[in-house]
Amino acid sequence: MNTDDVKKLVGGDPSWSANWTLGGCEFYGEVMDDATFGVWLSTEPISPEEYAALVVPEGFRKSGVGRSQHDAAFFRRPPNAEIDGPVETTHIGNRVFALVARPGRPEKGFEGVTVLPVFKSHRVFFAAGRTLEVLDTNDDFRGGTTLLPQAVESHLNQRRSDIKPRRMPEGWTSRFITLTENLIVDLPCPSRVAIFNNGDIFHGPTTI
Repeated sequence: MNTDDVKKLVGGDPSWSANWTLGGCEFYGEVMDDATFGVWLSTEPISPEEYAALVVPEGFRKSGVGRSQHDAAFFRRPPNAEIDGPVETTHIGNRVFALVARPGRPEKGFEGVTVLPVFKSHRVFFAAGRTLEVLDTNDDFRGGTTLLPQAVESHLNQRRSDIKPRRMPEGWTSRFITLTENLIVDLPCPSRVAIFNNGDIFHGPTTI
């Protein structure tokens, strides 16, 4: 499926090029601005080595790189915006980064994982035939309990040479689903994001 077909299927505005993540399950990098704590996502895939070598300007800091688990995704609007529209962009080195999210205050009471609200308007696409690991939080958070995979192998400073087992919060469970048809989900805003110490990231919630 070519990118034009994906855009039609997902339903986002095809002219808002920076709102799209179309590189499939490749590595993407993020930087954060110190003024607003905005999260800026690379609009194209970037290798961990390229990300490590990236020199960010004053007022920005690196916040992580990881392998996306979406076949494609679309940000419907800038973070905290009231209407849909193109996101803001900035150039860092020879890369374009788009302002797509702002994190909130982490929830308390978790070990081995950071759980926090993230203000973003994120539509994610998983192609039919994929087998996905999903998490069930079993606490009906904002009307849903299932967290979808966002990224794996995420890290900040150095790629992990050994993967430690994921430490699941009490009551959370993991299961695998194989998609018999395409799956497109509009995540709630704010989303609930779980960033595990082993580099796995999940977000939701949904009612899958």
